[in-house]
Amino acid sequence: MKKFLNYFLLASLITVFIVSCKPDDEPYFEGESLLHFDRPEQTGPDGPYLVTYGVTNAVSTDHNVTLVFNQSKSSAILGTDFTIVESSDVLKAGTTRGDFKISITKAAALAKKRAVFTMTSSSLKYATFNQEVIVNFACTSALAGTYQYSTVNAFAPGLPLVSGPVTGNVTLTANAAGNEYTISDSSFGAYSVWAGYAPTSTGIRLVDQCNTLSFTGANAQYGDTWSISNVVVNGNKLTFRWTTSYGEYATTTLTKSNGNWPALN
Repeated sequence: MKKFLNYFLLASLITVFIVSCKPDDEPYFEGESLLHFDRPEQTGPDGPYLVTYGVTNAVSTDHNVTLVFNQSKSSAILGTDFTIVESSDVLKAGTTRGDFKISITKAAALAKKRAVFTMTSSSLKYATFNQEVIVNFACTSALAGTYQYSTVNAFAPGLPLVSGPVTGNVTLTANAAGNEYTISDSSFGAYSVWAGYAPTSTGIRLVDQCNTLSFTGANAQYGDTWSISNVVVNGNKLTFRWTTSYGEYATTTLTKSNGNWPALN
């Protein structure tokens, strides 16, 4: 009897040890492939987006899975704010992850709409978690960095045209809004060559709303505002014309040293 109790005690201690070693937030399943969304919330920018899902263990055979939109819980309207490009997916044998494709409009991303989805499958059991996903529509931006500028045809009222190029470096620093950037010199070198001007222009911020650029704020030196036009991206070069409320203007090209610019306009 004592030997039996010792075996029982040893088995209990091993069981406690195994359970305690598992993370509290990591579900454990004995070989079953249970269907769930891999995240309860996802963020989709405008354009094509993949809504991802998974299973707790790799499936042994192919399974059909269907995405289901829940309009009652969503602020986004199907067919207006987004479309479902691929509502069905085949989860291939040996895999644990799949996806569905939707396409989000720019207006819906700007308005920060959201869409709620569930899934159905005739051959997979459901997990007890993440049976619903919220896809938050939002514009994303990643323009922060230091770039080489080249400014040509810089004009200021009462001064001769500077054909240039005027070259140097400018830094875009992201602020708390996530899609606005302070500009270390919004004249992109023009102030430095215009007689009587301050060395640089500060206070103007660059705004990226779903890849559409604009300027906001007022110039700290003279109180002028900025506007942007003729935006062209060619690989790692971003070219645009900027104009101030005082009547200054120039054309500037910003060159990235580590890749290409996104499709800005």
